[in-house]
Amino acid sequence: MRARNYILSRLENFGNKAPIIIENYTIEHIMPQNTSLSPEWQHDLGVNWKEIQKTYIHTIGNLTLTAYNSEMSDRPFMDKMNMPGGFKESALRLNAYLVKLTEWNEDHIKERAQQLAAKAVQIWPYPSLTNAELAPYTAEEKSAPKYTLETYDINAFTKILFETLDRRIMNLSPAVKREYKKLYIAYKLDTNFVDIVVQKQRLRISVNMKFSEVYDPNGICRDVTGLGRWGNGDVELFMEHTSDIDRVMEIIEQSYKLQAD
Repeated sequence: MRARNYILSRLENFGNKAPIIIENYTIEHIMPQNTSLSPEWQHDLGVNWKEIQKTYIHTIGNLTLTAYNSEMSDRPFMDKMNMPGGFKESALRLNAYLVKLTEWNEDHIKERAQQLAAKAVQIWPYPSLTNAELAPYTAEEKSAPKYTLETYDINAFTKILFETLDRRIMNLSPAVKREYKKLYIAYKLDTNFVDIVVQKQRLRISVNMKFSEVYDPNGICRDVTGLGRWGNGDVELFMEHTSDIDRVMEIIEQSYKLQAD
């Protein structure tokens, strides 16, 4: 509320040798806040009056100052114009645009907002600063680190394991995305469904499922719920030989299908 009063008072008093005292006025919504607008207001605003009211009710184009807020209330625009103390009798600069009109609608709200915005640019000009003056406040842009398969401690054996598993995961769908993270390789649709950590002689695999939901006929999964691990999910398993691929993929596909569905 204080910011709104400040903005309107500065718009009114800018360049005025006889400034108004803001405390003598209250905020007036030219188009009323009441969601049950009168037929006169509905006619002026048009068939989309509900959307127009919702969009512009609290915007600067629809706000002004008045000492007759309670008298104006939800009255039609021309009543607000011609009533004693109405817009036509107002000495406020903020109301100068209004006295030329016979109705209040979306176009007039937007046009008045543009006029007030142009004045705001004069009141609050953008500071002109040299690069030297800006330098102490300018953050250096840091490029995000890029990781590749060589980022990890991978050897000839684990590389074969990884390439075998990677090929099968990427073949699940063209929508699967692979991302090399700092500590693991992630595979995702919307979010990660499986993560791989390269270890010395095997791959540690985190499947993004609850352990209670996984179907594990071969008993190769481990419940890591609540344990600190790199990767996502409560299911952990290992791939130690290329012959493990079918059993490992049986688990990974469950997590993939949960996301795909």
